[in-house]
Amino acid sequence: MKKMIMSIAAAMGAVILLASCGGNGLITKGNTSEMDTLSYALGSNIGSGMKYEMSDIPFDFKAIAKGLNEAAMEKSSLTQEEAVELLREYFMNTREERTAAIAERNAKEDSIRLASGDTTQVVRVAADPEMFASEEEREELSYAFGVDIGTNVKNSGLPIQLYWLNKGMLETHEGNAAVTEDKVNEFLQNYFMVVRPQQIAEQSAAWLAKVEKKSGVKKTESGLLYKVVKAGDESVKATSDNDTVVVHYKGTTEDGTVFDSSYDRGETAEFPLNHVIPGWTEGMKLVGKGGKIILWIPSELAYGSRGAGRNIGPNQALQFEVELIDVKPFAEASEEVAPEVAPAE
Repeated sequence: MKKMIMSIAAAMGAVILLASCGGNGLITKGNTSEMDTLSYALGSNIGSGMKYEMSDIPFDFKAIAKGLNEAAMEKSSLTQEEAVELLREYFMNTREERTAAIAERNAKEDSIRLASGDTTQVVRVAADPEMFASEEEREELSYAFGVDIGTNVKNSGLPIQLYWLNKGMLETHEGNAAVTEDKVNEFLQNYFMVVRPQQIAEQSAAWLAKVEKKSGVKKTESGLLYKVVKAGDESVKATSDNDTVVVHYKGTTEDGTVFDSSYDRGETAEFPLNHVIPGWTEGMKLVGKGGKIILWIPSELAYGSRGAGRNIGPNQALQFEVELIDVKPFAEASEEVAPEVAPAE
């Protein structure tokens, strides 16, 4: 399944890179009369991945499109977990077994033909129908494949037109894409390296400008926004970047998507302040032990232009709600004094 997951990830390209855990209200069926370049390019990227990595699988593209569309619109009959479980079994076990059986069948047919004196070269299709045991299995697995892709599209936060996404995927897989692979790669690279980061930067700036106007919100010289919900014991504060804090916290993006939470893990977290993002290093010095603070951290004080994994995009501002459970001041290790050695007699 690891190879399968890598294949899907390669096919999905930047969509999976930027996928988040939140919904995507920007997904539409699409205007069929005017190509949406982003959607077509992403579909073409998926189709290329399928063509190169799964050319032996005779997928039913109508079933893929159905699964993709229904999952993207949150109407699928399978959850992503159920879809992946079906795919895992097929790609970890069944695919290899079917490939071996087809190879054995072909070898027998060739042997019989040659024995009869027939030297005609047989051209066989790459995607043999017997890779599926029945039409029902083909439809089921194709639908599951679509659900997996559609769920990632839904979670991407991108403005996707499903008609053009499916069209790009199918046409590229069939070898008659309206856009060359080089042009697709060039477009996606520019979109995800230039266009999308700029969009996120503008959205984050607008969000922080609104937050700054809220009652009780203060701003530091660095640009950090914060609101002390509960001051706590102000005689026990972190004062050094080398101090360690014990906290409960929840981190969210602008749309409220939770990307990290100690509450979800059911245990507090402990961080040296010189090992966290600058916004945390500064913010944790603004509240006392037992207090609670909300931090709105600009991108330059968070993960900057690189983002962080699949949930935090480049140039993305973040919000953290933090309860400061304890502060452990940094204590420099005292120098050990070597014991005196009695002189030899």
